[in-house]
Amino acid sequence: MISTISSTKFPQLLPPTHQIYKSKRFQFYCYASISTAPLSAVSTTNSTCVISNFENQIHEIERLCEQSNTEAAILLTEQLIKDGFPIQLQIFLLLLQCCAGSRSLASVRKTHYLITRSQPKTSTLVFSYLASIYCKLGGLTDARQLLDKKLQKPKPGNKRKETYEKVRELHKEIREIGYVPDTRYVLQDIDEEAKEQSLMYHSERLAIAFGLISTPPGTTLRIMKNLRICGDCHNAVKLMSKVVEREIIMRDNKRFHHFRDGVCSCGDFW
Repeated sequence: MISTISSTKFPQLLPPTHQIYKSKRFQFYCYASISTAPLSAVSTTNSTCVISNFENQIHEIERLCEQSNTEAAILLTEQLIKDGFPIQLQIFLLLLQCCAGSRSLASVRKTHYLITRSQPKTSTLVFSYLASIYCKLGGLTDARQLLDKKLQKPKPGNKRKETYEKVRELHKEIREIGYVPDTRYVLQDIDEEAKEQSLMYHSERLAIAFGLISTPPGTTLRIMKNLRICGDCHNAVKLMSKVVEREIIMRDNKRFHHFRDGVCSCGDFW
C-alpha cells in the first residue's frame, strides 16, 4: 500500500524511512510498506504521487516473449526506450530469441533498430547473435551490412598532422632558449638543412609531441625506446622539459632518463 501525506498537516505521522520528492508547486512525503516493490520513478501531479514500476514492465516483456508475442514485446520495449529507461543486454537477447522463434525478419530488424538506439556501441555477443539470426532467416544482405559496419576501420584523425606541427612548434621554442642542432649525429650524406630536419623528426621527439597533444597539461610523459638516445635528442629533450614544464621519463636501451626543468637525472653521462 502506498500513502500520500501532507507535510504541513501530519508531520508526526511520517515514518523514519520516508522519501521526499519535490516539484515546483508541491512537496509530498511518500512512503511504502515493506512488501511494496522497489520504486523506480516518481512524478507529482495534482497532489498525488504516481509510481511507475519499471521492473514490472520488464517482467511483462519477459512474459510476452515466453508467450511468443513478439510484436507486443517489441512495442513495450520501444516505449520504455522513448521514456528514457535503460534496457539491459539480456532483454535484447531475449527479444532476438523471440524473433528467431517467430521467424519474423521484420521483427529482427525492428529489434536491431532498438538496440542501436539504446546501445550505440553494440557488444560482440549481440552482434554475433544478430548476424546469426539474420542468416538463419534469409536476411543475408542485413548480415553483410552488419558485418561491413563492424569491420569498418575508423577514419584516421588529424593526430599525425597535429604531432608534426607540435614538433615544429617545440623546436622553434627551444631554439629561442639556446638549442643548436648537433648534426654530427646524422650520418647520411645530406646538406645541413636536411640534417636538421632529420634530427627534428627522431622518434622520441615525435612521441613527446604526440604525448603533449594527447594528455592534460602537467601530465608526466613516459617514453620507451629500444635504441640509445642520441646526444642531440638528449639536449633537445632537456630543453623541451623546461619549455613545456613537464617531467619526461625516457627509457632507452641503456637506462632511464628523468628530464625535468632542463636537467636530466643521468647528469649527461649514459
